[in-house]
Amino acid sequence: MNNTASSLVPFDYEGRQVRVITDELEEPWFVAADLLASLALDRKALERLDADEKGVSSIHTPGSEQAMTIVNEPGLYNLVMGSRKKEAQRFKRWVTHEVLPAIRPRGYYTVPGVAPTPAALTADKQDSVGALLVIGQAVAKVPGVKPGIAMAATLTCIQENTGLAVDTLRWALPAAEEPICSLNATQLGRRLGMSARVMNQHLAASGLQLSNALDEWELTDRRQEWAEAMPYCRHGHSGYQILWNPAVVDVVRELC
Repeated sequence: MNNTASSLVPFDYEGRQVRVITDELEEPWFVAADLLASLALDRKALERLDADEKGVSSIHTPGSEQAMTIVNEPGLYNLVMGSRKKEAQRFKRWVTHEVLPAIRPRGYYTVPGVAPTPAALTADKQDSVGALLVIGQAVAKVPGVKPGIAMAATLTCIQENTGLAVDTLRWALPAAEEPICSLNATQLGRRLGMSARVMNQHLAASGLQLSNALDEWELTDRRQEWAEAMPYCRHGHSGYQILWNPAVVDVVRELC
């Protein structure tokens, strides 16, 4: 992923600069060095990111342009979860409540004294998004439906009907004070050096999930804060994907 320095915007986080680049799809990429400094992590933390969660871009620095590692939004949350700094969740809240809303509602970041250039969004797409949001709000009020699940389903509908990239917005759905359920079995397995199949078996042995009549994994009542079943739609098939709280690794580790 490459970007020009003209798309870089510096944000201030508690007196520390966090530089953000937006790519051609209006998606934010964070300068890795700034994230590591804010989260008290060393560069080894970048090694656990998937290839599509990081890249390199030419960043303007005093005196010259430098090739620097950048991290996208999913990669940022991965780093947040790996930080032992107690302020990590406050940093995540700052990103989701200040940085992303400043970039995404209109597709640009407003710099004082500079007239912004709005991102192009056709009238029909605006109407579609508005209608789907209204439907999503109505679904969220149905007894037994979790508001977060309803909004996740709404985002999927928006993407399917408009082509807008909304997948990463789902990361902002849980309350800021609650742990993020964000890892699938494959990603959990990497943290313990095991395959997704073995990880699923351990999760079942822990009483957190079970295999149903369709041979699909289903959460048990014991799951509590450990996981969320998030709706998805791929290749015409709709269903639920179980995403786990990273802290569940400690539960599984006790059985290994």
